[in-house]
Amino acid sequence: RSFKLSYYNEYKSYLSIMAVEHTNPLPSTDRPEKRARLEKTPGEGNSAAPLADKEGSVSGPPLADISEYSVTRCLGQSDDGRTVFTLGKLKDKEGDAIVMFENNSIDYERIKTFISPDSNLELSMNNDIFNIFSLDPPRTTNTIKTTVIYPATPKLINKYTYKSSYLVRETPNIYRSVTEPYFQQHLNDHQWVYNILEGKKEVERVLYRDEDEAEGFVLVADLKWDTTTPENLYCLAIVNRRDLMSVRDLRRDHVSMLQRIRDEGLKVIKTKFGVPASLVRIFLHYQPAYYHLHVHFSHLRYHAGSPVIGKSLNLNDVIQNIEFVDEYYEQATLQYYIKDGHGLCSELDKHGYIIR
Repeated sequence: RSFKLSYYNEYKSYLSIMAVEHTNPLPSTDRPEKRARLEKTPGEGNSAAPLADKEGSVSGPPLADISEYSVTRCLGQSDDGRTVFTLGKLKDKEGDAIVMFENNSIDYERIKTFISPDSNLELSMNNDIFNIFSLDPPRTTNTIKTTVIYPATPKLINKYTYKSSYLVRETPNIYRSVTEPYFQQHLNDHQWVYNILEGKKEVERVLYRDEDEAEGFVLVADLKWDTTTPENLYCLAIVNRRDLMSVRDLRRDHVSMLQRIRDEGLKVIKTKFGVPASLVRIFLHYQPAYYHLHVHFSHLRYHAGSPVIGKSLNLNDVIQNIEFVDEYYEQATLQYYIKDGHGLCSELDKHGYIIR
């Protein structure tokens, strides 16, 4: 028999899930463009510390039961279809909340919990030897990771709202006249990066620290990874240097630093998590989510953050290119996709570089 696992894709089904994980991501001024951060105060174990910044403050989990949340509208869905982003209201609270519902990945151990008298199996299709069922597993095993952002600022609502994407062929001239001036205006948004580099924040997620000023880096587990499922491995190597913003800044002098990141990163991942180099992707994004040079490590089986055409550059290819031509990425025309509503997209559109 083959069977299809039918998950709760509608909001009402989510309300029946018993296990709800609440996290309090930092507002967007601390992590402007990429991922929500769960901060901890040293000495408080696994308790989430109160968060505060210019855009709002949070004193603790904003709800105790998911029924306290009512959906206003669906903002969108992740590219891999695992996460649905919703906007709504919390009971007896002012302002908007963003709640994200994410299906956990399925592994063999979890499958074994589905084979239970408590599971409900309904036939959807039968054709000779082929049978498709809808399987509703026991509620205790069908955990939905639920992330609550409250209060949700307009900037965060915009971030999680679905937008059209456009491909851009960025010539060196477009980079110098539009892109570089744009991200020079946003260099002050990187305090959260410096907090990690200086050991002030996310200490518990740091896997490796190389203090060398010229070639050192910090390897940190991304929050999209729970650090317990090797197949979902996702880490970031953030360089100590503050003068490198993107792949456009890399030259032959930086080859040693990049090789160090690759080799030491792979060694740490193999030692701590048993994942060999042959199962690890290493790449850079262009455009990056933030303009402080960082390198991505992900498991080959992990698709949500995997390299995609128009965004990712293989690290070994980058090293080879600047070994051959010192100013390769300064002179290259680079293609990437960018979403409507992004500040850079607006600047490119203003100069006639977005073809609609």
